[in-house]
Amino acid sequence: MKERIIIRNVGPLNEIEIEDIKPLTILIGESGSGKSTLMKIIVLMRYIYKMLNIRCYLKNSGVSRSPFKLTFKDLISDDLTTYLNDNKEAYICYTAIVNGSEYVVEYKNGDLITKGASTIPNKDLFFMKESWIAESRSIIPMWKAKSAANKRAELGFYFHETLTDFERATETIRDLPLDFIGMNLHVEGQNGKRKYFLIPQDHSYDPIELKYASSGMQTTTPLATLVHFFARDYSFKEAGRRSILDYLYQQDRLSSYRPEMEIMDLSRQVHIHIEEPELSLYPDAQCALIDFIIKEAFEDKGADRALGIIMATHSPYIVNHLNLLMRRKGHDKAEGISVDPNIVEVYNVVAGSAVPLKTIEGIPIIDTRILSDPIKRIYTEYNQY
Repeated sequence: MKERIIIRNVGPLNEIEIEDIKPLTILIGESGSGKSTLMKIIVLMRYIYKMLNIRCYLKNSGVSRSPFKLTFKDLISDDLTTYLNDNKEAYICYTAIVNGSEYVVEYKNGDLITKGASTIPNKDLFFMKESWIAESRSIIPMWKAKSAANKRAELGFYFHETLTDFERATETIRDLPLDFIGMNLHVEGQNGKRKYFLIPQDHSYDPIELKYASSGMQTTTPLATLVHFFARDYSFKEAGRRSILDYLYQQDRLSSYRPEMEIMDLSRQVHIHIEEPELSLYPDAQCALIDFIIKEAFEDKGADRALGIIMATHSPYIVNHLNLLMRRKGHDKAEGISVDPNIVEVYNVVAGSAVPLKTIEGIPIIDTRILSDPIKRIYTEYNQY
């Protein structure tokens, strides 16, 4: 599946056009430039397209009346509500290209319009999962420790999406090596009484409960756990039961369900959207974390799914490290993780637009000067004194 997105007049985003959203997409830019807004619009449109795929699957299986209402205003949340409510100038167009056919989801003049996406044949259907990993994920260990007192508290849609996915992931994952910080995650207990421990891999000190660990460990442990979970352990079978079969059973409509293709035979796609993966991490650990993410998502993932990663970052180390990983690809003597340059793109979100930074003439390379120039300016000024 190939995807493209057009966005006009949404908050800080004036004119965005990404012709091909690559499996590994990195967004850089100044604070407030619209990186997170761009990711939130992409995940929103992907979610709508996911629900249209489910609708079409049911329609193709004899269930004509849709169980899912797609009211755009009901689907937006947090800052997108501010940017989109009553904004008649906003325009969003998401297109999925599958087997040469285009399926379009468009938001225009306050209305949601679909072109071709209401009649998707089974051969072009996807079973999708959209995951959001919020920058506020560092709160999860303390939030979980005080869950009884937090029952009515609300920290926004994206945090609670991250929290829900983390809780589901740690139902399955009880131990996970976190080599990039030299730790192993160990999970004890069940449901609301679950506890999370980090065990030093060199056994230099006793295990520590995650809520007492360093801020870098608190932010990256949920991130790494979720990437591992969606790459390997996420159950599409369970998701299909929750999203389709349970509904049909509750509505007493199983008798009309006559699938030409079983839900588990659909192509499967997971998209993971990550805010600031580098939070509170030492530069070397940032690079090692990117190695971990790429290995999990593109090398060790389950054979039954494709993964896509979008990250918004301020880190010069992450973007420069990607150049090294692309350079390693195809070199027999290269050691360590590598990545195919064809699946990578980096955009600078600036002045309401998204400017691609990867050159494709000769050796593929990302122009990282926009992140390196501040260090150069400081060094130049230092030498003036």
